[in-house]
Amino acid sequence: MGLPAVRWPLPVLALLAAFSVFCAFGIPYLKTNHTLSELFHSDSIEFDNYKKMSEQFPTSEFDVLVVIESDNLMNPDTLEHVRSLHLDMQLAETVEGILSIFSMREAPDETGYPPPLLPTELPRGEEFDKLAKRVVDHPLIGGKLLSRPDGGSQLTLLILSLNQEKVWKKGLVESIGEIEQISREVLEPEGLRVQLTGAPVMQLEIRQAISRDRLIYNGTGFLVGMMICFAFFRRVKLVFITSLCPAIAVLWAMGLLGWTGLQLNTFINVIPPLVMVIAFTDAMHMVFSIRRRLGQGDDRFAAVRHAILTVGPACVLTSITTSIAFMSLVLTDSVMIRTFGIAAALATLLAFVTVIVLLPILVILLFRDEKEFMRTEGSKNQAIAWLERICTNFAGWMKHRYNALAMIGLASVFVFTALHLQLEPRYRLSDQVPDTKQSIATTERLDAKLTGAHPVHIMLEWPEGKKVTDEGIVDAVAEAHDLIERQAGVGNVWSVETLRQWLVNAGEMGPGVLEDYIKRMPEHVTERFISKDESAALVTGRLPNLDAEDTVPVLQKLDASLSDLRAQYPEVTFTVTGLSAVSALRSSEMIRQLNRGLIAAIVVVILVIGIAFRSFKVMLLSIFPNLFPIVTAGAVLYLIGGGLEYASVIALTVAFGIAVDDTIHFLNRLHLETSRSPNLVDGVTETIARIGPVLLLTTIVLIVGLSATVLSDLPSMRLFGQLFMTTLTAAILGDILILPAIVLAAQKFGLVRASRKAVR
Repeated sequence: MGLPAVRWPLPVLALLAAFSVFCAFGIPYLKTNHTLSELFHSDSIEFDNYKKMSEQFPTSEFDVLVVIESDNLMNPDTLEHVRSLHLDMQLAETVEGILSIFSMREAPDETGYPPPLLPTELPRGEEFDKLAKRVVDHPLIGGKLLSRPDGGSQLTLLILSLNQEKVWKKGLVESIGEIEQISREVLEPEGLRVQLTGAPVMQLEIRQAISRDRLIYNGTGFLVGMMICFAFFRRVKLVFITSLCPAIAVLWAMGLLGWTGLQLNTFINVIPPLVMVIAFTDAMHMVFSIRRRLGQGDDRFAAVRHAILTVGPACVLTSITTSIAFMSLVLTDSVMIRTFGIAAALATLLAFVTVIVLLPILVILLFRDEKEFMRTEGSKNQAIAWLERICTNFAGWMKHRYNALAMIGLASVFVFTALHLQLEPRYRLSDQVPDTKQSIATTERLDAKLTGAHPVHIMLEWPEGKKVTDEGIVDAVAEAHDLIERQAGVGNVWSVETLRQWLVNAGEMGPGVLEDYIKRMPEHVTERFISKDESAALVTGRLPNLDAEDTVPVLQKLDASLSDLRAQYPEVTFTVTGLSAVSALRSSEMIRQLNRGLIAAIVVVILVIGIAFRSFKVMLLSIFPNLFPIVTAGAVLYLIGGGLEYASVIALTVAFGIAVDDTIHFLNRLHLETSRSPNLVDGVTETIARIGPVLLLTTIVLIVGLSATVLSDLPSMRLFGQLFMTTLTAAILGDILILPAIVLAAQKFGLVRASRKAVR
């Protein structure tokens, strides 16, 4: 790929420019995914059940929860302001239905008509106190839409059902913005605290955080890379070449993703900085080689050819191994993660093509005066020479201490592996949402005041021709309601049974009263409990914001408790489902799948390295530097009390794919040096002196650039960055400090011979 570009630079450059324009036109087609459930989209039975429920009932993924809190909520003036908000929300373009305390009604009167619980004119004095007690004691309100008095602040809840099609048309930003603006304009002047939560709000906050992070990561990483390159190279042309290749690689990757119609999400958002990192690393290795050859008197054509033929093979191998690491993500059930793995693997290969084709052309066109380069190289080479002296001095120091270093390294691997294996899968839905925004804080208030904000459902389905009010069906709903209400950890239970019990307590449960009352209720309310074709019903409870390891036992116990009902009502199907249920039940298995994929990737990469070098001994030597960064990061994660989350396993996988590049470049240079000298010690010393500076420089740039992740609002992205930086730090220590020591120590055992074929 590279040599034709050297021979015909201008025609190839014209083709690259045309392809870049084509990719640029694809970027506007990139869209952002709006649903939290996409992460769990799979062929699993849990997701199939959730999808079936979403097709029959309004999904909570499009419910916005408006939480109003006050120290004096239950007084006539405050409730009038809440009523004003309820009425104003009906004018919001995307709001299809509203459920609040003002939606509730009294038991039917003598005419059979159920009057509103809260009348148009609220009473005052003792009459209001009696009304307030009826409101709090109402089975559809107390503990569900209104927190019970506890001596502190009290909150009430408006549940807004959004029209999906209108949200897509208007846009999520405008839709949530309109709701928030109305809420604040109506309530904040009156001293009421109002906040929003719910899946649409969380998704908007994720989307905004992704956009912000993309700007910060790409901008900061690009700027830092240019500054550090200039500090060491001291040549604008070299900095331009090293920086342009990653920028073009990102343009190509994102443009092609746009043309394929791929939707952006938390994982796909990682691809631009990944492509930049990979392309920058390859470009640095190529530029170091070209700069050295130009300084030795080669013309630009010879210098570029030498880099293509000596550094190029290592870049090919690093691209293949990094792609293998990313492809290991396809071993999970999640469609989103599989898509990310495939896209990242292809983007990695694209980054290699960018460097191996574009960089030689840029060098040939920009460095036309090799004599001028040689004349100024001494004055501009001081920073690089400083790095080379450090690496040379270290190599001399290591020659006399390699046995101790090798023992420390191997012992560290065993200890860190033992700690890494203690990590357990961990997932919590809120970890995917910015923790500095309103939705998480509001969710915590709902956890404290109304049991929780995360719905879990028992879906009942029965044969066609029956109705929810039929004998047998209504009894099944009642027993399911009672079962979930008695389940520890679940609260705020709603269903048709809630309505039936209320009518019974009001003395209004005559023949046909329940069916008649259901028909009188607003359609958007009844659809939450009964499907349109009346072939299914929901019993809904709410869970607090817990880790999956705490939620799964609750769900499993609930499902096991349904066994008796399934036997008692064989014509009715009982299914535990909901986004909370899917995320909790699937997360542990999917995280284990990702972890197994990472292990598989390590094994395959080690085999590929052995095949590429045609050496079983090199394959053995590559085990340590590939394993050391992963178990080091895992040990750190264990020591800080973390667990295996989506972000942590994906971070380890991605970081492994990047870290293995250093090992390959080291082994490639060691092969070249030992081919020239029969003395293995000299070969290792020269390898450290030549490859050490570029490995150190690229690692510094990557770590400093990725340090911007600590500014992310997303907990998952902060964790991703922390583990990524930890892994890269461990990788450079393993490749420069311990791997050479192991190579020299292995000479005593015959694994590596001091000969011209020492590493072949």
